Amino acid sequence: MSGNPNITEKKHPADKIKETFEKLKEELKTLGMILGVNNDSTTQPPASSTHSKESTKPDDKNPYHKDVTADDKKARKAAKAAEKKARAEKSVANKAAAAAGSTQQPQKKPEQAGKNQEKPKQEPKQVVPDSTEKLIEENRQLTKTTEQLAAQMESLVVVEETKTNGDLKSAIKKTTGVEKNVRHVHNVIMPSAVTFDLPKNQVKIVASDSDEGVASEIESTAISQLDDATCLAHIHPAFLTLLAQSELEKIPDVETVCIKFIKAFKEFLRDWTAEREKNQTEASSFGHDLDLAIRPQLAHLTQNGHWPLPFALGNTVRLLKRTIKRVDDQTNAECGETLQNYLEDTLSINFSSAYKAISQLLVRKIRQFKKVVVFDWCPVVNHVLLDAREQIEDMQLTVIDANSSGRGTRHVKSFVDRGYNVKYVTMKGASWASRDGAVLILGCSAIFANGAVAAQKGALASVLTANHYNIPVIVVAEHFKFIDKGQVFQRVALLGRQNIEFIQSDLVTAVVTDLRILGPTSAPAVLKAKALTDMA
Repeated sequence: MSGNPNITEKKHPADKIKETFEKLKEELKTLGMILGVNNDSTTQPPASSTHSKESTKPDDKNPYHKDVTADDKKARKAAKAAEKKARAEKSVANKAAAAAGSTQQPQKKPEQAGKNQEKPKQEPKQVVPDSTEKLIEENRQLTKTTEQLAAQMESLVVVEETKTNGDLKSAIKKTTGVEKNVRHVHNVIMPSAVTFDLPKNQVKIVASDSDEGVASEIESTAISQLDDATCLAHIHPAFLTLLAQSELEKIPDVETVCIKFIKAFKEFLRDWTAEREKNQTEASSFGHDLDLAIRPQLAHLTQNGHWPLPFALGNTVRLLKRTIKRVDDQTNAECGETLQNYLEDTLSINFSSAYKAISQLLVRKIRQFKKVVVFDWCPVVNHVLLDAREQIEDMQLTVIDANSSGRGTRHVKSFVDRGYNVKYVTMKGASWASRDGAVLILGCSAIFANGAVAAQKGALASVLTANHYNIPVIVVAEHFKFIDKGQVFQRVALLGRQNIEFIQSDLVTAVVTDLRILGPTSAPAVLKAKALTDMA
């Protein structure tokens, strides 16, 4: 017993470990208070009664909330750090406990060791500060607390994920109603018991049990607020065919686009008018309802506004909308007949009559030059060249194409089929063709108010070559190709991958229209004559 005072003077390693565990407990309690962990399940040592009272207070004041805030994120980071620290302390404690047990056994008397073996649990309330069993029990408590903190962190992560993904999961609801089943959308078979929640005033697609077709419920208010034109249920088959042909690159030029659009609209108007008569709808709202009905059709053609309409087709659509709003007849059939007559007149004036007028004006110029150079394909230019070749036997034609076997081969084919000779070169031979030619004739997609020309990509190189050899450049354009805009889009809808480039007005010698031959800077006169500036 004489050695006991010397032992108490110096702190035993077990006492140091105990102090370390006490500090770690306090840190874990503080962290549990931040995260709202219930500490009732954890056992407290009898000496720390004041700490147990204090630990119950923050549980009542800080209940666990499901909303994750910035403080919770910081708390999770602190919990991770505390968990790592607890593991490190635990490993150090185990090593120290093993060392303390090995050093303490030789100091005990044999009699005391025998008493401890005979009565290990004789006095359970007595706390021995340097006992190994107490250290093991404290390790167990620390392990439980660490597991609780880890579970708390996992629950916080789950709550955050459900908060972010809850809106997406609520968009799909299972029902057993047959009237809400969606069978076929974009040729994809959907489960018969799954529907999608759409926003208010959105177009709903309803399919019957039989797979005969897909019906559509379209409200007038929903059409004006249509945000997605990818659904095909409310698109007329004529417009579907038009877009499919353009994606397959079967539409070579803007003139063909305008003609096919007018024909598709005639089919749509005929079916829409018949459905309106079937439902016995009043004719007083014919123009307003038709204007709303064509909006999703146009949105589908432009891929929901991703690509703009070609300039010439945009003018045609604006004129058509103005005519629709002015329709005021007694019956739906009369309104439909009025618009059908307007579309027939548009085809005749913009194409048949315009081709003849341009041919009469341009053949006179070709008779003077005789050696003609053309670039790429244009139906108006081809019509003029065929008329000129029939009237001028010694006319020579050279076709410059952007690449081998490009669109310019259409000119070659039309001449060869009629037994006429023609020269065909690519852009590499543009210099030779311009030096040997006398005039360069170009088609175009549009002519702007400042006299600039929008033409097929590669036309600018041909124009610069012609200017180098002092050859006049003549642009052919119908009157509906004149627009009052000054911006060029690289790509437009319904023309596939065809690119458009900009030609300045000072590079163009003259513009031949169905009205007369004029300079490129006289474009505003054509705009005023056709009253296009008031229809933007």
